[in-house]
Amino acid sequence: MYNQLAISSSSSSSSSSYYESLKILEADVQHANTLAEAIPMGKNNVRLQMKLVHSNFASLLLILLRWIDLSCSCLVPRYFNLFHVLVYKVHSDGQPKLTTHGRKATISEFYGVILPSLQLLHSNLDELENADIGFDLKRLSKKITKEARSNRFSNAGLEREEECGICLETCTKMVLPNCCHSMCIKCYRNWNLKSQSCPFCRGSMKRVNSEDLWVLAGDNDVVDTRTASKEDLFRFYLYINSLPKDYPEALFLVYYEYSNLI
Repeated sequence: MYNQLAISSSSSSSSSSYYESLKILEADVQHANTLAEAIPMGKNNVRLQMKLVHSNFASLLLILLRWIDLSCSCLVPRYFNLFHVLVYKVHSDGQPKLTTHGRKATISEFYGVILPSLQLLHSNLDELENADIGFDLKRLSKKITKEARSNRFSNAGLEREEECGICLETCTKMVLPNCCHSMCIKCYRNWNLKSQSCPFCRGSMKRVNSEDLWVLAGDNDVVDTRTASKEDLFRFYLYINSLPKDYPEALFLVYYEYSNLI
């Protein structure tokens, strides 16, 4: 029971820029649906879909615009406060999942987060084809919490390994190419100015410049593309789940269909 937009092709009135802006917005929403359809479904066989809906005040605004003879291009950003994008779940057969409410995203949230995230996920489809990912966000949250607890003790040991052997600060360590000893960049610069020799083996550092140093990468610094793609999809689902729920408005206002006013 939502007021779905229907944009008319005739835009010869003073509100032509209003219609054109809504046409572009609807086209972007349909493009987002195309990107969402390409994402592999999880075990529950549901995927996300979106549609552009408007507040009941948008119908009254359209009536007002039909009586105002002025260019509304400067007022278009204000109109978008009356519109939002409804994000909802559909089954594999295209039927909406009626057991849950949709999520309400503002126009800025759609262009700032949802559409760029779908474009990023679409570029990594090969890595997501065999990923076991669904919309069970409760199971996902439990999995993340369990992994965080299991990594709590291992991270303590990793921090000790990532400490600089000179200043004992946790940081990214640089490796000397001649002797393979490591230290932070600050200690390297200080020690190079003092003695131009390695503090561990006293090897010469006279011909070693800062651009010759190697960066010591840790386990957390290297992530394969499949894992990164799954994490991107996890974060996208969690963001959608954090959006406010969208409830239908009063029935006596729903009958002001936008298409009947054009």
